[in-house]
Amino acid sequence: MKLDLRIWKWRSDSMYYTVRLQQNLFNEWTIIKSWGGLQNNLGNLTIQTFNHMDDATKEIENIGKRRVSRHYKTV
Repeated sequence: MKLDLRIWKWRSDSMYYTVRLQQNLFNEWTIIKSWGGLQNNLGNLTIQTFNHMDDATKEIENIGKRRVSRHYKTV
């Protein structure tokens, strides 16, 4: 079985936001979102699971739109 992994990164002057898309062992698609401050050790992460890759990529597109609207830059 081939597992797929893709990573998207956004960054502002003081914050970072990272999204990882990967297929898990049950052939589901998992989005792992992590974020935090660049000048402190604060941050968090959350995990979402999708049955279809199309649903996961739509969610990533929505995340990208929100990041750009908040003055993040794609890294």
